[in-house]
Amino acid sequence: MNTDIRLPPSSPSPSVTGPVARPADPAAVALQLLRPIDALLFPPGQTTRAEVLTSTPKGGEFELLLRLAQNTTAPAQQVVATSPRAVPSGAALVLQAISQTQLMAVLQPTGKAPAADMLTRLDPAMFPPGSSVQAQVVSQQVLAQGEQQRFAIIARLLEGAASGSNLSLTSSKPLDPGTLITALVGSQGELRIPDPARQQLTLALLQGLKDSLQRQGSSEPLFSSLQKLSQNLGQTSGQSAAPAVAAPAMPASVQSAMQQVLQQVASLQQLMTPAGVEQAVQRSGAFLEPNLAQLAGLLKGAAAETAAAPAGTNPSPALSKLLAALSTLPVSPATPPLPGADLKASLIHLAISLQQQLSPGAIKELALPFSPWKQGAGGATEQSFPVASRVVQGMTDAPDLGALLRLTAALLSRIQHHQLQSLGQSQSFSDGSSQTVWQLEIPVRDGQQFSHVQVRIQRDDSAPEARQVEKTPHWEVRLAFNLDQLGSLQAIAKLYKGRVSSEFWAEQPQTLSLLDGELRLLRDRLLAKGLDVGELSCHQGMPPQPKQALQQRWIDEVT
Repeated sequence: MNTDIRLPPSSPSPSVTGPVARPADPAAVALQLLRPIDALLFPPGQTTRAEVLTSTPKGGEFELLLRLAQNTTAPAQQVVATSPRAVPSGAALVLQAISQTQLMAVLQPTGKAPAADMLTRLDPAMFPPGSSVQAQVVSQQVLAQGEQQRFAIIARLLEGAASGSNLSLTSSKPLDPGTLITALVGSQGELRIPDPARQQLTLALLQGLKDSLQRQGSSEPLFSSLQKLSQNLGQTSGQSAAPAVAAPAMPASVQSAMQQVLQQVASLQQLMTPAGVEQAVQRSGAFLEPNLAQLAGLLKGAAAETAAAPAGTNPSPALSKLLAALSTLPVSPATPPLPGADLKASLIHLAISLQQQLSPGAIKELALPFSPWKQGAGGATEQSFPVASRVVQGMTDAPDLGALLRLTAALLSRIQHHQLQSLGQSQSFSDGSSQTVWQLEIPVRDGQQFSHVQVRIQRDDSAPEARQVEKTPHWEVRLAFNLDQLGSLQAIAKLYKGRVSSEFWAEQPQTLSLLDGELRLLRDRLLAKGLDVGELSCHQGMPPQPKQALQQRWIDEVT
């Protein structure tokens, strides 16, 4: 989706009479200095008055000799600039420094009182955050700032107490003279122009977050039910005990899908190694869609290679058939997962298998309102991390096919909620900086017990600079546990330029004491890895929510 916007020029007012509507006001003009101006004399963003001493045409442009007005007793400074159009000698200008070599000039009308100085910021008393501003673009000039193209814009305010004043803007998007701007004032006094396509995306994202949060359920009830059913059906090796409950009749396709889901759960031993953690993240289901896109690209390439194959040869398999085959592949901790073979794909395969065994009426009865959900420990809030746990009321020790389908759908909604949280918190900004968030959940098996670890990874990239050869991102990793003996526990690690710091948050005092006694060992292990270790600390309670940018998707137009 193209995020650039070019607002259409405003239509002429139907009440205008006489000659045809004139073009955009030519009173504003962009000037290029022949020599850089002293930043102490005329800092960027500051405005001053000037008089045109001479105006000489040269090569399709006009060379202007300007005398700058000074507020001190020092002699008036003179500068030479080029203009794309003629400015008469003796004309009065209001100048604003865009950079040390670029000026924006507004010509003062002859015979009228000088206009007020150009506004370079909005007065919070006149333009409080959240208020609407309407303005019309008078002129724009391209600014060369590194690799990212930006534009200096002069706009005239059309309403409010400052109506008629000129506003100096710096924009990452081109705005033609005559364009009508309707913007919102941000918390820092910046102007934000909504992009209709982005607004629709934001509304859909927020609705998806709301729906998935209400429908989601924790992974432990489903995995425990699948484990019990597998034991009772004799599908789990090494189990000789008699079934604790009578197992419902399970078709072979459902039994196979159940086993595939259980094989996606990581063990504690697997999470003790970096390779095991990497594979557990890949199998979490958070990356199913991009992996399928990668797989589709591979299939297209293979199809192109076999397009000229002789008759009778077998072409590449269809994507649907390949995904069905992937869902039945055995899972090995020593083998990286193939694209499309993860927890979410296995859950989808299980849900389809269960639906095929149920009548349409039975499936319709499972579409219950949100009343069957009850809130687990920690409360169901709309915070981004960690996502609150939820369980389903009324589940028995021997769930039937319908109950399994409801548990499967709840876990799929939980994975989707993590994906939407990642999407809503990842964005780029008008200054070139960006924030990328990956939020996911790793299910863990410890013997016959199941739990999960919530993971949030955030990467912050600063705006590019001309002198900066390679950008160094800021990394933050958050882990959230809820263990029976230790209670709620969160760990936060931050990494920048090889320096790592970490903090732990626990609700139980005994857990806090246990963590505090292990900090020295943690420091020694980090030093052994060649890292520069910063502060390591322990705290009781819950950490503050991650610092993140606004999730409203606006195109920033910064004043």
